[in-house]
Amino acid sequence: MRRKIVFAAGITTVVVGLGSLASVSFADADSATDAGFSDNFEDGDTAGWSKSGGTWSVVSDGSKVLKQTKTGATLARQFAGLTDWADYTVQARVEPLSVAADGYAAIVARSTSATSFYRLAVTGTNKVRLESVKSGTATVLSEAALTVTAGTTYTLGLSVNGSTLSGSVNGASVVTASATAFAKGRIGLQTYGASAQFDDVSVTVGSTSTPTSSPTTSPTASPSGSFESSPIGFGAGTTGGAGGTTVQITSLAQLVAEAASDGPKVLQLSTVIQGGGDDQVVVSSDKTIVGVTANAGLTGGGFFIKKASNVIIRNLKISFAQAPTDLIAAQVSDHIWIDHNELFNDTSHDKDFYDGMVDLTHATDFVTVSWNYLHDHFKGSLVGHSDSNAAEDTGHLRVTYSHNWFDNVASRLPRLRFGTAHLYNNLFTNAATSGIHCLMSAQCLVQNNVFVNVKLPVWTTEDSDEDGFAVISGNDFGGEAPVITQTGTFATPPYAFPLGATADVSALVKAGVGTGKI
Repeated sequence: MRRKIVFAAGITTVVVGLGSLASVSFADADSATDAGFSDNFEDGDTAGWSKSGGTWSVVSDGSKVLKQTKTGATLARQFAGLTDWADYTVQARVEPLSVAADGYAAIVARSTSATSFYRLAVTGTNKVRLESVKSGTATVLSEAALTVTAGTTYTLGLSVNGSTLSGSVNGASVVTASATAFAKGRIGLQTYGASAQFDDVSVTVGSTSTPTSSPTTSPTASPSGSFESSPIGFGAGTTGGAGGTTVQITSLAQLVAEAASDGPKVLQLSTVIQGGGDDQVVVSSDKTIVGVTANAGLTGGGFFIKKASNVIIRNLKISFAQAPTDLIAAQVSDHIWIDHNELFNDTSHDKDFYDGMVDLTHATDFVTVSWNYLHDHFKGSLVGHSDSNAAEDTGHLRVTYSHNWFDNVASRLPRLRFGTAHLYNNLFTNAATSGIHCLMSAQCLVQNNVFVNVKLPVWTTEDSDEDGFAVISGNDFGGEAPVITQTGTFATPPYAFPLGATADVSALVKAGVGTGKI
């Protein structure tokens, strides 16, 4: 027997010899209904399941799981459930234990026979792959890079709605495609060249989307409660000037001197500090610059974090007045928290009269931007300054944006090159040019945000030499359409975070952003 894989472009064909078969399928329809079914194997047996090839058993792994241990040229290709299931989502927790270079562990949907179905697989070549398999020939419909590590559990979800197919990993959509080969059919679990464990198998019948994650592991901040006292996201671990001297700032000269000084310090502003029109306050490592009143801040200048680590800027009103510099800029710096500030200027000048409000460039890394009110400006936030800076920026520029309100900011919400951005529970209103713009192979994960009157809310193309990548889930685009040319591989952040409901975002953010809330 031979297995042929044909890529959708019709360019690459791989032929793999097959040995014995391994599969799991429903023996009958008794355990499945028109509404679907679920099985977590906690009953300790495989009643309702039958195997063909492979070595399957229910084992304990903290909880009960279904395990397939035979490796080598072993293919799962039998499927079951109800043959008239049409639009549905099948989901399972899949843990590859070992995967050969040509192997995979997978879930399938709409099986019309043992050799015809749609399949979502994590592979030994570090891919997640969505395939249409017809009479044993597999056509790759969509794929994305995914580090597949033995012993790691991946929650795979495959939704089939009409001709639309969508695959998720750990709750975030990573691959999508359109196909008409199969209108209805059964489900199954598969391995080839792999041993794996499967758990929490479920089928939800009806027109559904791929499940989205709700990784609420810490309480969501609310205007009536307490906001986070330390950054969540990529900026986690930033402590600023904690443990250092507290200094009351009363003048621009004092602010400039103390911000650039050595050692940890907490610089407290209780009034508006007037800049000189083009002044940037250079901030060194281990500094917290914070307003102790709702109206404290800096006007006529900005803050420049350069070659520094561990910096916090909170509870400040910052505006240019006349300077063509950034409100907050960082270069060659890391571990930064920009929180509960109000950043603004005006839109009465030409769009290039001012620079950005939060610009992070030159390999700056590990930043969280949260609960800020950014308004009345042309350029919002630039991450990565040019297309030609890959050597310095690649592997850096990791930024989390959460619970910010961008209002009447024309573009760059943010504009990202090379880096990795996670944007969740933000509010974007009245952006005349564009919203989140991912370019030059940047990876953007955009979850449960609200967009109102925002042109191109998320897009990955134009204005740079290379397109970027995006994964989107749970967003309200306000009737506008995202333009995503490449589905990203950044689908699960490497940290816990409180993902709030999209319906709550507008009220929560409007009430909680800006100064005077902490």
